[in-house]
Amino acid sequence: MVKEGSQAVAYVDCRDDECHPLDGVAPVEEVITLHVNGRPLVRLMCTPVLLEELALGFLFNEGLIEGRDDVQEIKPLQLRDGSRWMDVWLKHEIEPPKLRAITSGCSGGTTFEPRGGAVDSDLHITPQQVMRLMAELSGSAVLYQEAGGLHVAALADEERLVCAAEDIGRHNTVDKIAGLCLQKGLPMRDRILLSSGRISSEMVNKAARMQVPVVVSRTSPTSLSVQMAREWHITLIGYAQRRRFRIYAGEERVFTPT
Repeated sequence: MVKEGSQAVAYVDCRDDECHPLDGVAPVEEVITLHVNGRPLVRLMCTPVLLEELALGFLFNEGLIEGRDDVQEIKPLQLRDGSRWMDVWLKHEIEPPKLRAITSGCSGGTTFEPRGGAVDSDLHITPQQVMRLMAELSGSAVLYQEAGGLHVAALADEERLVCAAEDIGRHNTVDKIAGLCLQKGLPMRDRILLSSGRISSEMVNKAARMQVPVVVSRTSPTSLSVQMAREWHITLIGYAQRRRFRIYAGEERVFTPT
């Protein structure tokens, strides 16, 4: 059975001089329009799972809500033409920011003005914890193992993953994580954010908004994300794979054996 968020597709497999038709699976990509207080706010290119969490996390990370209690109602809508909305009504009015930035994320995400800032935390980790949690992150990518083409992110304490989310957009995975925490009443502060994707400035901005002091990626950070992490006292770790990683900012939080 094909998992939610993936779709059966037919393709032609070619190896050397032979080609054969086969059946396979691909991740689903959809445009979801987020309406807030009856007005369109943004269109999100995403994998259509955990949509309520995506909407909540996006609004939180953009500074438009402070918590789940700010939301009066949230519901999905499907129009006759097949397009989908997430309809969110808040308990307060908002003035949507007018300047939007197209992020460097796959699928071309959208963000508004930076909402992060300095992160104050006494959290410390060891290299062994980093590698163990990254191994758990790989194991949590259930949809990726079936369809490929997806990113996964997770929030962890010092011992285990607390929640995980997958999406075609790495920035969407972080918004889904924030939304899951808001829905379930889970703390985001003093946690570890793990990602399969590149860490760019908008990812660090989301981590700071969530007051997450440690961000770990399987791949590279960008120059601006390193600069922001250093200014905001966030420990930024990249290339965490094969029992090695690189610390680009906040190395004082990583305890190494003496």
